[in-house]
Amino acid sequence: MSDQTAPTRRGTGTGTGTEPETPVKPPRRVPPGPGVRWPLVAGLSATAVAVAVVVLAVLVQRGPGTSGAAPDFGHVHGLAVDHGTGTLYAATHVGLFRIEGEHAAVRVSKDAPDLMGFTAVGPGHFLASGHSGQGGAGPANLGLVESTDAGVTWHSTSLSGAADFHGLQAVHSMVYGHNSTDGAFMVSADRRTWERRSRVAIGAFAVSPADPLLVLATGPGGLQRSYDGGHSWAPMAGAPALAMLVWPQAGQVWGAGRDGSIWSSNDAGGTWQERGRLPAQPLALTAHESTVFAVVTGNVIVASTDGGTTWTRRYSPR
Repeated sequence: MSDQTAPTRRGTGTGTGTEPETPVKPPRRVPPGPGVRWPLVAGLSATAVAVAVVVLAVLVQRGPGTSGAAPDFGHVHGLAVDHGTGTLYAATHVGLFRIEGEHAAVRVSKDAPDLMGFTAVGPGHFLASGHSGQGGAGPANLGLVESTDAGVTWHSTSLSGAADFHGLQAVHSMVYGHNSTDGAFMVSADRRTWERRSRVAIGAFAVSPADPLLVLATGPGGLQRSYDGGHSWAPMAGAPALAMLVWPQAGQVWGAGRDGSIWSSNDAGGTWQERGRLPAQPLALTAHESTVFAVVTGNVIVASTDGGTTWTRRYSPR
């Protein structure tokens, strides 16, 4: 919307613009009838009204659940794609955001929890963990929380106050999690009761979509593999130094190094091929169908549809 300046009304002279102006009488103000009030903007210029409208629109955009450019995520801890819509979501230091464009993200969560572990279960169905967030009324550690309305509302399912899962994966009708509070690798079939299978220092893990007992994990000692669902682990010599893992389909697992290198393996982590390089240090990694997504330094989200060779920007806060 652009401001329009009212034309100056002049007399009927020669058209040179030097004739005296013909006075224009202001319209007579009619007193308001019963129950009618004068608008608050009465007497303001068109420019002032336009500015007020723009400011109001900006304030509305910044509220939860509405579109707003370049929100302050704090940190992005996880990515997941809604299985029903194919929409990308980012779990952040201040709640869950839906990515709508290169510079547009919408905070969908009514509250602003510090979401750490984050995974998609089905259409509009997410699991997460983390903390209540600054000023939140909930426990310091959320345990496992669940949303069935695409992240708008969350409810606790188990381990409230006792667990902070920095890694979560829902596969084979089970939930796998790594509890950062005590290093326990845990599995649940009903999201309420949990089996502690081992205590291991890992930074990320990925479960094979074809075999519920086959798990890969990264950690201070390098890549490890478990053939018994996380009860025991064996180091994998010769594997690249990976910080993140994602296993979207049976034939291929993806990994990212802290230096931005992208790797893939077609034999459950036995051998790896370097496929490309991210534009900056990775913060989170996920994949959906044939697309790999990554968050890199600066909360920039990039995607690759050619196996990690090239990357295009999907979101940037500026």
